[in-house]
Amino acid sequence: MSQSGVADTDQIDLDEVDRQILKLLHEDGRASYNDIGETLDITGNTVRRRIDELQDRGVIDGFTVMIDPAKLGYMVVAFGLNTKAGKTQHVVDELAQCEEVFTLRVLSGTHNVIFDSCFKSQKHFQQFIHDKLHTIEGITNYESSVMTKSVVSDGSTILLEEGDEL
Repeated sequence: MSQSGVADTDQIDLDEVDRQILKLLHEDGRASYNDIGETLDITGNTVRRRIDELQDRGVIDGFTVMIDPAKLGYMVVAFGLNTKAGKTQHVVDELAQCEEVFTLRVLSGTHNVIFDSCFKSQKHFQQFIHDKLHTIEGITNYESSVMTKSVVSDGSTILLEEGDEL
């Protein structure tokens, strides 16, 4: 599944070395090619080539720093919303332009769009709803919930071992 929230039609098969590289990067995204290579008994150049290939194939979407907005004093709010038929992409495109939105997904279920956002204050939150959310054509309804505690937030997905079943 890509970060766009849409299941990819072409599943990418990984060999054990690629799986181990991803596992090590997940544990320490700042690990050097040489450190990973030493752990796996391959060269740093081989690790670099494989990581480049994983990026080219879309398995690795990028590298980033994970920041906890709540630790910086921001109010973190999750939204679930529904859209009119045929308007989901427009709504998602508009939300993606909002500086307050830091995760955004299209899905099935009670809400067809969910997103996480952060605000400097209650006033900022209210302004976002009034000046941005209410102006986006195609939203039929929404719910918001203020985060009280973050339990898991590492931005990763589970890497199943070869042969594991869900």
